[in-house]
Amino acid sequence: MRVFFLFLTLLMTACVPTPTVGISVQAESSPTQERVAPSQIPPTATPTLTPNPTATSTIIPTETPIPCDAYESFCVEDGHFLLARPIDAEKNNKIEIAYRYGSTLNGKRDPHHGVEFINEFGTPILAVAEGRVIYADKDKPAIYTPWERFYGNLVVIEHNLSGLDAPLYTLYAHLSTINVEKGEIVQKGQPVGNVGMSGGAVGSHLHFEVRMGESYTETRNPELWLMPLEENHGAIVVQIADERGKLIRVPLIVEKVGGAEDALKRVASLEAYAPEKYPVGVEDKWQETHAIAGIPSGKYRLSFSFAGQYWERFIEVYTNKVSVVYFVVE
Repeated sequence: MRVFFLFLTLLMTACVPTPTVGISVQAESSPTQERVAPSQIPPTATPTLTPNPTATSTIIPTETPIPCDAYESFCVEDGHFLLARPIDAEKNNKIEIAYRYGSTLNGKRDPHHGVEFINEFGTPILAVAEGRVIYADKDKPAIYTPWERFYGNLVVIEHNLSGLDAPLYTLYAHLSTINVEKGEIVQKGQPVGNVGMSGGAVGSHLHFEVRMGESYTETRNPELWLMPLEENHGAIVVQIADERGKLIRVPLIVEKVGGAEDALKRVASLEAYAPEKYPVGVEDKWQETHAIAGIPSGKYRLSFSFAGQYWERFIEVYTNKVSVVYFVVE
């Protein structure tokens, strides 16, 4: 269903429609634009927007079929929540949501290539999975970032995880002390250092990264790799692009549907991954512009404004799954 809306007010003052899974409020598309889910693309097709032509959508068996057209509604796919938290549950093991992956803090910094765990000085830092330490020293010279002394005391671990075709790397930065050595094999949950504020840190915290290679350009959003803190939680990934495939960088509002008369409760206002001088990496099969994980299963509304029009989509989130949504705008 496509309906034009006049952008009369700010994004959060838009009218609330009746929540219905799969509704999208979008501008009319070009007559030649064919929108298909990645899993439905024939081998010879060359669509305008295809994050991964070979990707397949994993549908959860339910009594009611789940829509699987990520351009018109949403798809549900398996997540890869393979990593434990790098901070113990007795401390603050929650990601700092004010400075998510890809954020620039409204243009004040280069895009954030990891996530933060704010904790007091000296808090133990734990390996998120079994692996081999490939770096344990000050980041001088600059190897894992374009700048020397940016990470301060740094530990990098290489992991060979089941189901992955290539090694995955995790980085632990701004440490006060390093408790492992290069070449050492570590186990999940083993202390590798302590929280500090070395390098370019502002306040004591752990800067944590996930990479599919050792390069600064091969980071991935840690939210999509860390295990949820609670049961019955999943994730959402979104790509917003125009009909030529150009990615659109606008804030995305995420609201939970529920309660009396299906009321809407804001969960997050997601800043798009920033395409600055040092852009962050994205998941190969999704090519997302926005992502959020660790949210309760249930119905959600996604909405944003672009070029004087208001767009929305109603979707569902399922336990340990990723709901995938593509918006194509004019």
